Amino acid sequence: MEIINSSSLQEAIIRLEQKRRAQEQDLSAHFKHTYQSLQPMNILKNTFNGVASSPGVRGNLLKAGLGLGAGLLTKKLFFGGSGSVIKKLLGTAVEVGVTKAVTHKTGSIIANGLNLLKNVVGQPARKK
Repeated sequence: MEIINSSSLQEAIIRLEQKRRAQEQDLSAHFKHTYQSLQPMNILKNTFNGVASSPGVRGNLLKAGLGLGAGLLTKKLFFGGSGSVIKKLLGTAVEVGVTKAVTHKTGSIIANGLNLLKNVVGQPARKK
């Protein structure tokens, strides 16, 4: 639009001021979003979500979690919480062994567990 008189100049000024306000609001919103995304907790969350969303990593995390859980549970069941140094070393060795075994056989352990659960839950109740 060409400015040919004072009224067209006033219209142009009003349009430019509206454009400036809209750009300020956009810049403010972008700054807030950037500030939030750069906070340490959000960086950790975004990184974890990115890693956990990839299928290969998700499967490996599941295997590692199951292995560690089974190892810790076995150590607690067989060796308890306290004891002699030898008992603690033996417990740690058993824990590492069970963790390694479960991690390498996670697929078959899950399949067997599901079959067992299906057999236990799937059986109709016997009448006496």
